[in-house]
Amino acid sequence: MNTILLFVIPPIAGAIIGFVTNVIAIRMLFRPLKEVRIFGMQLPFTPGILPRQRKTLAVSIGSMVERELLTAEILRERLSRDDVKEKIKQTISRITKDLLEKTPSELSLQTGFGSGKENFLTKRIPSAIENVYPVFTNAVMQFLQRNDIRRELEARGRIILRNVLFKLNSFQRFFVSAGQYDQTLEEKMPEIIDELINGISNLINENNVKQSLITAAGNSINNLISEQNKTIAELLNVREEDKEKLDDYLLEKLTEAVNNQIEKVLSSIDIKTLVSDRIDSLEMIRVERIILDVLSNQLKYVELFGGVLGFLMGLFQATFSFFVR
Repeated sequence: MNTILLFVIPPIAGAIIGFVTNVIAIRMLFRPLKEVRIFGMQLPFTPGILPRQRKTLAVSIGSMVERELLTAEILRERLSRDDVKEKIKQTISRITKDLLEKTPSELSLQTGFGSGKENFLTKRIPSAIENVYPVFTNAVMQFLQRNDIRRELEARGRIILRNVLFKLNSFQRFFVSAGQYDQTLEEKMPEIIDELINGISNLINENNVKQSLITAAGNSINNLISEQNKTIAELLNVREEDKEKLDDYLLEKLTEAVNNQIEKVLSSIDIKTLVSDRIDSLEMIRVERIILDVLSNQLKYVELFGGVLGFLMGLFQATFSFFVR
């Protein structure tokens, strides 16, 4: 009976001790959350390892994420995968499909922060026209100053002059011809056209004329948008194969833009600081819950391993005691 107890009690006691000590050791990773003092003296191992080293742990995890997980090379490699490209293209395709199936009036409406909807374009068209107004006026002036256009204006000016003279009565034409005013005007036509072009330039750059033209252009565009019932795809004659090419083009340009700017984006985000600050800001109870959710099964095996190891140590001790007594 004593021999049986010798081989039963130590292994069972060792298993219990090994299991309990491992459970306590795992709990001491997180608990206690704050230091414990008795008679003004801090008890050893309080607070737990993770609460005591949370700042160092947060910085280490942030450095690891920045160095090993979120690098430019890893992100580029991820973006180059066919399955990732396909998912991005599907997203782009949904966006372009939604846009192309809308009419200009539907596209111009955007959900407002208040009640109902506000016209998205109405408030922005005037400022957009004002931004391109200098480009438009420069293009108009360059067009009018072209040699072929100037010659055409001179020819038409002479035709207008002859038509005006033709409408005069005989007495008026006699005085015009006698003074050779008609000849003088025809000879001065290039100068007249120069003055006309300069007058147009000064006119379209006057502030009140500029604002009137911008308002008129904005009203015309808004009327065109509101009265248009065809979809964007119908207006632009976009077929299915054209949409496929558009999606491929947007995917290519988006990927190219991301690849070119990825280092700058990562450096501006500062992954290390972002991750470490986020981890450091979490309550330790939440950190404990996150770690236990991820490692619960593995930690159970650690606890069981402590019991098995304690059992084997107890069995070894019982066997050793049996043979040396």
